[in-house]
Amino acid sequence: MSLSFEALKNSAASLPVKAKTLSLLCLVLALTGCFPGGVTSRDYSTFQTYQFEQTYGLGFCADSENVFSAKITRGIDGAMEFSHSVLALVGPNPEKCEDGFPAEQGCFHPKSQPSRMLAQQEADRVSSVFADVNYHKQPDKICRQIAIDPCMIERHAWDDNALSNYVCGSDRLSEEQSTAIRTLLIDLRDGI
Repeated sequence: MSLSFEALKNSAASLPVKAKTLSLLCLVLALTGCFPGGVTSRDYSTFQTYQFEQTYGLGFCADSENVFSAKITRGIDGAMEFSHSVLALVGPNPEKCEDGFPAEQGCFHPKSQPSRMLAQQEADRVSSVFADVNYHKQPDKICRQIAIDPCMIERHAWDDNALSNYVCGSDRLSEEQSTAIRTLLIDLRDGI
């Protein structure tokens, strides 16, 4: 059951002092996203190492248009180094795809790309995107009713703090946040 702000406020007005305090606490928790399933945010902009990877779900439908894996490390001087890999087509036959990822187009393998130092403008953008990372503390409610097993899950880690976009996982990125980070990584790959 979801209560609106107005409903919580009206309920609090008719309760004894202790109950009003409890009601106000619930209101604060609801507004900050700390109720189960709520969205909360965290500042990851001071990371030392950020890592991203596409991982297996049910099967594996890796996205060859996006970055396959990425790592951003911050040096002592604050400069950031970006390294990544992409999926490269290595053969036309998906049925002959040892240690790779078969797809309609053929067989794909991860291919490391040259590392590079980020320009200050790029580093500032990384810090900006990671300064307010929105995520859900609980799985989506739909997961109580049906089993969901996507073919690919994106995993992110800022030092020892990990999040994914898996809809039935705890500490899962919001769809908007996942898209913003994916766009950032593609732009860094393309040097935009």
